[in-house]
Amino acid sequence: MRAALPPVVLAALLLLTGCGGGGGSAPAKASVVGPIGKGGEGVYLFRPAGEPKRMVIFFHGQGGPEETTPANHRAWIDHLVRRGAIVLYPRYETSYSGAVLDNATTGVRTAMRRLGPQELPVVALGYSRGAALAVEYAAAAPRAHLPVPDAIESVNPVPYGEQARIVDLRPIRRGTKLSVLVSEEDPIATDGMTLLLDRLRQSGFSPDDVQLHVARSHGGFTADHLAPLSSSAPARAAYWAPTDALIARLSRAG
Repeated sequence: MRAALPPVVLAALLLLTGCGGGGGSAPAKASVVGPIGKGGEGVYLFRPAGEPKRMVIFFHGQGGPEETTPANHRAWIDHLVRRGAIVLYPRYETSYSGAVLDNATTGVRTAMRRLGPQELPVVALGYSRGAALAVEYAAAAPRAHLPVPDAIESVNPVPYGEQARIVDLRPIRRGTKLSVLVSEEDPIATDGMTLLLDRLRQSGFSPDDVQLHVARSHGGFTADHLAPLSSSAPARAAYWAPTDALIARLSRAG
C-alpha cells in the first residue's frame, strides 16, 4: 500500500509541474519536493523563487534517519535557496552503507530529469562524510554526464565518502576550486582533512586551487564536529559566510 503524500509535498509537486529548466517559466515561490525516488537513491529538490542563479548539491553526513532528510541542514539550505540556488539533497543511504556514490549520482540524475537542462554554476557542498563524498562526486560527474562542480566546499571532512572502494580523484575537472573548512575543536575533521588532501595531491589536484579555513570557538560558541548543524549567528558566520564567499567568487569568475 502506498503512503499518502503530506499536503506540503503535494503542493510542491503541483508547483513544480511544468516548471523544469528546459524552457518552462520560473516558479513564483520557492518550493521543495521529496524524496523523489526510493531509499538511498532518493533526492530532495529545492527551487528558489524566480530564475535560479546557481545549483548547489548538498551532501549530508553519516548519521541516523534524520540526516537522510534535510531536517538537520534545513536552515542552511533555505539560506542558499533565498540567495537564488537550486539545491539538490541526495539521500545516498537510509541506513549505513559502505557503497554510496552510485546512490548519490542516481539521486542527482533523478533531480536533473525533473529540472531539465540547466546552465548554472555548480557547487558541491558536503558535511562530514558528505564532505569527502562531494569531492568524489566531482570525480564521478563528468563520466556520468551529471552537473560537474565548478567549486567544492568540504566542511569537517572525513577521508572517504565512498567506503566500499577507493574512488579515483584524477577525473576532477581541472580548475575546480576546493575550499576545506575545519572546526578547530574537531580532531576527526583535522585528520580527515589531512588524508583527503593527500588523496587529492596524489591525484594531481593543483594546490593553487585549494583554500583552507578554520572555524574557531569564541564566547559560548564551540566549533566542533556538530557545529555546522546549528543556525546560530556564530555558526552562520563560521560556516555559511565562507560558503557564500566561495559562491560569490565563482559568480564573478563566470
